[in-house]
Amino acid sequence: MAKDTKKTKSSKSDSTKNGEALAPSAPTREIKEGELVWYNERKGYGFVKIDDTEIFLHRSTLDRFGLIRLLTGDRVSVSLTENEHGKVIQDLLTVERPVSPAPPMASAPADDEVRAVVKFFNDVRGYGFVTAENIDDDVFVHSRVLSDCGFHSLLQGQKLLVKVDDSGRGPQVQAVRLLNE
Repeated sequence: MAKDTKKTKSSKSDSTKNGEALAPSAPTREIKEGELVWYNERKGYGFVKIDDTEIFLHRSTLDRFGLIRLLTGDRVSVSLTENEHGKVIQDLLTVERPVSPAPPMASAPADDEVRAVVKFFNDVRGYGFVTAENIDDDVFVHSRVLSDCGFHSLLQGQKLLVKVDDSGRGPQVQAVRLLNE
């Protein structure tokens, strides 16, 4: 009986070479750079703009890198992967925080400003209240207004100059400057 010595390709031949097992090929990582559009600590996610696309960033990615939060405008280098929703950020590789100019300061209020003192500000929730002179109610201040004015947060007792608007939902801060006394 003649033995058939003809070799046939099998899936096993793809994973071995000369009888030795090959390591499974690692998935290719796509490395990209982008800018943080926004990140919400409370919700645990945000988006990074890479090229012309906003890519999802989950809290667990920050945890693996050792960060609690990123700030709008931070430049990041990331590795991307794909899931059922499309491209997502797998790993955060570098973070560069642009040097921001000092927040605006003044020693006297402008015609449309009032003096105020920070009652409290919650970084996680992104809002707080100030007490303003000549206004009986506490005045609401949102982190978006702070960001637009060059601030990342406020400290209790901090003295400010603020522009206030009351458009039916109670008094709200529209602009902020530090009071330099």
